[in-house]
Amino acid sequence: MGLKEELSEMRKTMEALTAELHETNLAIRESLKLTSDSIKEMSDTFSKTLGDTLKVMRDMRVQVDIRDSVLKSLGIEGLIPDMFKKKSK
Repeated sequence: MGLKEELSEMRKTMEALTAELHETNLAIRESLKLTSDSIKEMSDTFSKTLGDTLKVMRDMRVQVDIRDSVLKSLGIEGLIPDMFKKKSK
């Protein structure tokens, strides 16, 4: 095989490798985009769920505080069993 044929074969091989690398880059790019989209969606879902949970906890806290205030103003707070009282730290 002469030098010209060897150079021609090398060029063909390089072109094939370039095409393969291009396809690999496209696949990697798509995979990273899908991963990024999934992470963003999970983060949004987590943030919404956390916000909803915190709101429920705040509402429960307000209800407990109101109940305790009502019981105290009625003077019957000592009549309620301990298991129904809010836990204090």
